[in-house]
Parts: sequence; C-alpha cells; structure tokens
Amino acid sequence: MKIHFYICELLDYGVANGLIKEDDRFWAANRIIDELGLTSFEARKTNKTRKTKTLQNLPKYPTEILAKISQWAVENRKIKDLPIERELLETAVIGSFLQRPSDFIAKFNQSSSKQGIKTALCNFYEQEKRVYYIKVERIQKNIVWKTKTKYGTFDITINLSKPERTPQEIIAVKELGTSALSKQDYPKCVLCPQNEGYAGRLNYPPRQNVRLIPLTLNNEHWFFQFSPYVYYNEHSIILAERHTDMKIDKKTFARFADFLDKIPHYFIGSNADLPIVGGSILNHDHYQGGNYSFPLYRAKTLKTFKLKKFPKVVCSILCWPMSIVRIVGQKKDIVGAASHIFNVWKSYSDKSLSINSYSVDDKKNRTPHNTITPLAKMTDGKMQMDLVLRNNCVSKDFPDGIFHTDPRFFHIKRENMGLIESLGLAVLPGRLKNAMEKISGRLIAGKIDEIKKDKETADHYCWAVELANKYKFTVKNSQDILKKEIGLAFVAALECCKIFKDTPAGAAGFNRFVERLNR
Repeated sequence: MKIHFYICELLDYGVANGLIKEDDRFWAANRIIDELGLTSFEARKTNKTRKTKTLQNLPKYPTEILAKISQWAVENRKIKDLPIERELLETAVIGSFLQRPSDFIAKFNQSSSKQGIKTALCNFYEQEKRVYYIKVERIQKNIVWKTKTKYGTFDITINLSKPERTPQEIIAVKELGTSALSKQDYPKCVLCPQNEGYAGRLNYPPRQNVRLIPLTLNNEHWFFQFSPYVYYNEHSIILAERHTDMKIDKKTFARFADFLDKIPHYFIGSNADLPIVGGSILNHDHYQGGNYSFPLYRAKTLKTFKLKKFPKVVCSILCWPMSIVRIVGQKKDIVGAASHIFNVWKSYSDKSLSINSYSVDDKKNRTPHNTITPLAKMTDGKMQMDLVLRNNCVSKDFPDGIFHTDPRFFHIKRENMGLIESLGLAVLPGRLKNAMEKISGRLIAGKIDEIKKDKETADHYCWAVELANKYKFTVKNSQDILKKEIGLAFVAALECCKIFKDTPAGAAGFNRFVERLNR
C-alpha cells in the first residue's frame, strides 16, 4: 500500500533528522498508524547500503511527505479535503516523533550548559522547523524587500505564511454550532502553556509539535517558545504562565532585564496593552523576542537630554516615524528610568496636540489612553530600551484612532501598528500579492479604469492614479516602482501613529513632555 511507503519515508526522515532513533521505528510507526486508523503496517525491506543512501537523500523538511499522507487520508475519506483538517492530521502524525516536554527541557538545558545559550536556541529553532511547527516552505513564499526612506532603510514583507481560512472551513466551523463553540474554552487562548501537545480542532490550530522552555523572570514563572509564523530570524514568544491580561508596568521592565541576563544576544519587546494601539492578543500577557537587527537600531538621534532622577542614563529622541524615547545605561538604572518615563506618560495630556491621558464616562469611570510599546536589547554591555509613546484616543473625525493609520492608507495596511512595525519591519497582508500583479499589468497597459472596476484592486485606485501621474510604467520597472511606493506608503501610515508630529508644534510638544519628566 502507498500509505505504508509514506510512513516508512517519514520514519526515515525522523531518523535522519535526529527526531527518533533507529530503535524507535516500531514505536513511532504504531503511533502513526493509530492516528491514521490503520490496523496493520508493513515496513519495506532494505539492505544496509540502500538504507544509508535513502537517509542521505531525504528532504530537509517533512512538508512533501506529510502532504502525501494527508492526501491519502482525503482519498480514503479519513478526513475532509480542508486545509485545517489536513493540518490537524499532519501535525498529529509528525507529533508522534517528539520527546516528552520534560525530556526536551533536560536536553535543552544540557545543550545550553555545554554549548551556550546561543547554540542551544539555534538548535531548538531548527528542530521546530524539522517537526513542521515552523512551516519553512510557507515562510519562503513571503515577498521581502527593502525601501530607502528619510528615516533609513526599512524592511518590507508581504506575509503569505499565515493562511487565511477558506469559505469551506468557515462553513465547517459554523456547522459546529454556537453552543458547541462556547463550550470549547480549553485552552483559553493560543498563548496559554496548556497548548503544548494540544490536538487542535476546526477553529483552533494543532500544537502537538510545539515545545516550551520554562523561564524565571522577576521571580515569576514564564515560558519561551518560537512563533510558527516567523516574521524575522528566531521570532519567539515569551508568555506568562497564567492567562492574565496584557499589562505594562515596572515589572515589565524588570522582566526584560532578567530575560537579557539569560539571553543577551536577543531583543525583547512588548506590544502596547491597550486596544487600537495594542497587538491582536490582549488577554494573555506576553512579549516577543528574537535574533534580528531591526531598522530602528540604526535610527539617527535628534537630540539628547538628561533625567535628573537618573543622571547615569543617556536619554535621546530619535529621528523616526514614531515618537520614541531611547534610554541607555546599566540594567538597574534603566528599569527605574523606564518606569519613571512610563508613569509620567500615562498621566500626560496636551490638548493642543489632541493628547488626552484619560476619558471619563457618565458613571465617572476613567478609561486610560496613554501607554507605550517598549523594547530592549543589550548594546556594548549596556541595556538599551526604546519606549514608543502610544495613545488610543478616538474622535468624530478619527473614529479608528487619532494616532492610527489614516484611512487613505488602509489599502496597504489597516491593522494596528504594533511592536514589529514600530521597529521598521512592515508585515503587510497577503492580499497585496495578487492586487499588485493586477495593478502592475494595468498600469503598464494604461488601463487605469480597470483597476477601479475590479473588487480586488478597487481600494487601490486613487493610489494607482497618483502613481500613473508620477511614473512611466514598463514591464522592466513596474515591480520595482510598486515595491518602493508600498514601502513609502507604509512609512507614511506609520507616521500617522506618531504622537509628536514632525512639525514645529510637534517638536515643541515633545520638548514640553521632556520638561515634565524632570519636574
């Protein structure tokens, strides 16, 4: 049977990549045939020479082998032909190879002690690729380029690695019924540590192939894992043990310092903890980290200033499309200085610039509007922390947020500008790929009206007209022009989120805030 051959191929892959040993073959095969609902299994017979050659010629990642297994399952009516059902099965099958978490943690700690944390994390990252948690083939489809701007060179990506749900999947979830979905509250969210080993369901991703490393941060239990979508090298998530709301305070900065003590070659940062300016998950406290040099690190300094309470800390305002205060110094001083700046900002208002720290409803309840997007890394033996000032006030003229992307840029990116965008890395929606291909062809042909008539490109019409008046599009230059202009549009959208704008009034407002820090 073909399926027996595919299972053997996957077993060979597991042995070749160190996921299982030769003595584990029968054990692993039995776990796989159980997942597939088979009642028997026949391993192919190979001599030692052929087996060695087979192991050497196997693919680096298991995508193709798992696709064959799930296709067999579809053809034999084991699962429906839906992307989510294929993913549930494929993850369960490859999950058969993984060590128990306790064994994995022991192996990681041993590797860290002998080879160092940098090597241990690199090996961990590679394993998560080999076990199909990080889907390399999907990530390689992302469209990536760089755009030169007045703030420096920005990294731009059109993200194709995070699949959108098909209409058939939406229907399948709907058929489960609201009552059934309401009972499915385990795990409480995708960041809970209870996800480790979870089989998933139609409306929830499988996680048999994820592993977590325990961390102690500020004397609290946290966990480290890699992100399955990888927006940058070694993109990781640092998550709280308890399912508790996102909250930025002095403990956040202390945790950052502890994290950098343990993993000094990484950065660590947090999305803001309020809606509109925050991330997509606000109900589970978590941070992001990784091993990547972001454009923000190369930002120029506009001015420096001193904090009276922390004279040893070097403070500066950056030339950047967001309002950022950078502080550099020893960890203890940085934790205190960051807490001071944040506390002042939380209660800071400047009505001339539409900055209101709180609003009060009819019942006299106060709603906070000021927060930050903080990130930290080590530089030349000192801790560097960048505090991106955020405000989520709305108004009649700006219902999506006064300091949110202007609607004229929604065709490029409508979502919140979070931590990653603040760093100068654009994560743009996959819908742009097809839209740009169509727009390119029509601009070359001079058929601008067709852009307006097509649902997939209609939102880009006004922007396309501007480009048509600015450039002469040809087959040779169209893609380069579009990439450049998408990058510039992203930066302009980011500037909308800037609290203290690049105007005389904005500069004066930033100076007033700095003065307040020293009162």
